[in-house]
Amino acid sequence: MTGQIADEFCYNGETYDLVGIDGEGLYTPDDFRIHARAGSTACWRGYQMIYDCIDGELLLDQMNVNTDNAPPINGIEPREGEYGFSHIYENLRLRTHFTGKIRLGKDFISGMYVHMGFQSAESYETVIELDIKNGEIIQESDLSPLMRERRENGKQKPEQPPSAKDNDVMHWISDRFSQDFKSE
Repeated sequence: MTGQIADEFCYNGETYDLVGIDGEGLYTPDDFRIHARAGSTACWRGYQMIYDCIDGELLLDQMNVNTDNAPPINGIEPREGEYGFSHIYENLRLRTHFTGKIRLGKDFISGMYVHMGFQSAESYETVIELDIKNGEIIQESDLSPLMRERRENGKQKPEQPPSAKDNDVMHWISDRFSQDFKSE
């Protein structure tokens, strides 16, 4: 298995990976009646969303997707894809209706790479949390010190299951493929 491609966010001119989510309303291909399928071992879900934060609003800017059906979205036709994606929709500029919190990471610590699922928030030097209501960013918090503390105290997501028991392995895999967290 391979580490999964994360959704990306452009925020204050910097590119971040989505490393955690507690809420609802981010887009998926299903919202556009597009059935995504795995395009590579690095993208089992078959898509990657790229968001932009402009004037305090969270917008879907690009969708990379592997699919057999690629209808226009808001009149925008996809171009031919690359890197395991069959189609790429660009300049969508669709406001999200997301409400909740998202965690974004940059400056990945390569020594913490886990060859399964999504990388954890603790695997990034810089982590911010955005509180969003109906697509509008209402607060930003710097969680970098908290993530550093978790790394130092060994409280990050485990790099492997605690045992080879089926239950432990299945729980660990499920956790590695989830980006859900509960606000602290």
